[in-house]
Amino acid sequence: MADEMAEDLGEGMTDADEDDVSQDDLPFNELPIEVQLKKMPKRPKSRRSWLSKALIVTLFLTPFGVTAVGLIPVLDPETGWRLFHTGGPEASFAVPGTERELQEEIARGVQDIQDRDRAAQAADESDNAQGLPSDGTPGNLDAISDLIGPADNVVDDASVNDSPSPEELAALIEEEGSIDDPIEPDPLRPAPLPGLDEEGSFGRIPRIGDDGTTPFDAYKRPFEIPEDTPVVAVILTGVGLNQQRTENAINDLPLNISLAISPYAREQETVARNARAMGHEIFLELPMEPADFPLSDPGPRALLTSLSEGENLVRLEWLLARFPGYAGLVSRQGSKFGSLDSAIRPVIEVISRTGLMYVEGSGTGIASYGAQLASNADTPNAIGNVIIDDIPSRRHIDSRLAELVEIAKRDGVALGVAQSYPVTIQRLRNWAFRLKRQGVLLVPVSAIAGQQVTPQSPVEAEAARRAAEERERAAIAGQDQDAEEPLETIEN
Repeated sequence: MADEMAEDLGEGMTDADEDDVSQDDLPFNELPIEVQLKKMPKRPKSRRSWLSKALIVTLFLTPFGVTAVGLIPVLDPETGWRLFHTGGPEASFAVPGTERELQEEIARGVQDIQDRDRAAQAADESDNAQGLPSDGTPGNLDAISDLIGPADNVVDDASVNDSPSPEELAALIEEEGSIDDPIEPDPLRPAPLPGLDEEGSFGRIPRIGDDGTTPFDAYKRPFEIPEDTPVVAVILTGVGLNQQRTENAINDLPLNISLAISPYAREQETVARNARAMGHEIFLELPMEPADFPLSDPGPRALLTSLSEGENLVRLEWLLARFPGYAGLVSRQGSKFGSLDSAIRPVIEVISRTGLMYVEGSGTGIASYGAQLASNADTPNAIGNVIIDDIPSRRHIDSRLAELVEIAKRDGVALGVAQSYPVTIQRLRNWAFRLKRQGVLLVPVSAIAGQQVTPQSPVEAEAARRAAEERERAAIAGQDQDAEEPLETIEN
């Protein structure tokens, strides 16, 4: 019994002694696992560890960031433009021809009109004393006789003598109505007309009908010019490249202004159909190589002097198949292509066979070689006298339009070529509204066909062909000489 008590006492002392033993006195491998983990030395996080974590986070967030940045221009175009152009040159001034300048010009024009309207209201009593109408509308003489600035007031004595009398002017004002009145449609026949097209390599292309009817006669806007009346025509190019400008050109311009649709426009058939439904005759732009090519690029599939005749004719067929209903083609650029006999002659022959009109759009007022070839072939033709908006500013356009009127009064006929800029459309509408008061009639381009270029006799035509061939050989020789010059070594 005593032994058992001693044994129990010994065991008790052993447990107490074990409790008094510190963990620091035990070997590391005998410590509990959790204590071993706590006592293990902590390795400091290295730079590689931080970079790895940053890379993981970056890779995870990159798709979301790219998506967010890509949506900025869609949600807020102005902020998107500023974001993607940060650090670039700021537009501190308006470059001629930019949208910014055009909008400023339109704003100044509207301000001028408002100022003139206010001045007209103050002058109503004096107008009534002279017997002019005053109905509260822009029919007032001071309000509408000159809507576009002082540039058009500079006329010579002949213009003053040809101006209408006060009674005739009052009748014209009453007939014209208000410039804000919408233009009433006068639809042309829907195109294509049966028998005036055929299947080509790229679609339907125009052809002369079996009864001799030409696409020019079928698709032009009917118009008869009165005798002894100066006439002026205007063709607006670049139609179809911008939807809003195209709608403004179709709906806001007088129906006698012809529209030239670009072969690079979207929904060309829709644009052509809407223009003819309104009453405008339409033309197809014909891009050709200019003298400063490739600095000035006329566009894809343009007619180039570096291509063979067959390749250019294939491109011409592609252009002719763009849309139906056009009365002719208007050259765009083409100062070099149109001067070479081997280049332009096959094109004029195709235009003549298809019964279309050829319009020289250079705006020089001088018959180009292509226009002369068209005249010799008895093909309807016309040449541009003035580029109306070569500088797309309000005052410059006004002065060009005044120059166009003077040419019409001097020569009896004049043709202006313009782009579909917003400021151009606005100034054309104002100018055409009071054109009849200047004794000049606005007519479609088709109405002046054949009135500007006199056909040459066979002898003159042959001499012109030889002269063109000489110029072409000289140009080729000059190009060959320029190509050989870089190969020569320069000795010091």
